[in-house]
Amino acid sequence: MKSKILLLGLLSTASAFVPSSHRAAQLQSITAKHHVQFSKTTSENFKPKPLAIWPVKKAPVAEVVEVVEEKDIWGEKNLELVFLAIWLVGLSGFILENNFVGPWPLFMKTVPERVFFLSHMIGGMLFGGGIILTTCIERLVANSQDAKILRFWFDKVPTLDGLIVVPALTISMISGTGLSIVRYGGLNIAPPHVDAIFWTLIAFMTWWGVTDLSTQTKSLEAVNEMYEKYELGEENLETPKIVVDRHFSNVISCFFVLTLYAIMVLKPGTLFWR
Repeated sequence: MKSKILLLGLLSTASAFVPSSHRAAQLQSITAKHHVQFSKTTSENFKPKPLAIWPVKKAPVAEVVEVVEEKDIWGEKNLELVFLAIWLVGLSGFILENNFVGPWPLFMKTVPERVFFLSHMIGGMLFGGGIILTTCIERLVANSQDAKILRFWFDKVPTLDGLIVVPALTISMISGTGLSIVRYGGLNIAPPHVDAIFWTLIAFMTWWGVTDLSTQTKSLEAVNEMYEKYELGEENLETPKIVVDRHFSNVISCFFVLTLYAIMVLKPGTLFWR
């Protein structure tokens, strides 16, 4: 800025000795030249700063996948519990109707006894064998402390329950009711050992739902965590405690099965007389 003022002062001094026409032309050329230089200087020095770009925080992919898997597990388990509740209500209603009202439905009176007896044998075999066999297999799986075997087992347990245990138990209870109708005229007038069988079955279903089904999802989650550690290269992994503790529940379920068969065969109240 000072150089501009000094330049203008020199020009004004020199203009006194130069004709007016020459002074105007010189002044115009000089100012135009310095205007161009000033424009270049200012345009070169002035550079706009780039706009700040704030990074977008994203959730780790592993956490997102884990949340989705957990929601899927709990969603499947809630659906399973809904179907189980419907099954329990329907089966309990069937038993209560026959126990307190009378034979229902009436066409069961016309079914041959041997049909009910065969169905009862098959249902009891699958039900009792399924409970005892899965108890032994799960114990062996837990003792293996192998993450791959544990994950496979707890991923398939609900399928085994849905395809073997639940249908077998349903067949046993319906065919047992049919036998009481054909042999004794109805469940409500059947001998005491028949009532004892059904009450034992109800106690078993309650125990199974509270101790077994309620721990399947948590056990699967614990096993999945163990499997993730296995994939990361960790060694000497131990079976989760919740999986080991399930053995006690399974053993009690086996005793329920043995109690049921003892009641059916020994028929308490008629053991020493016919």
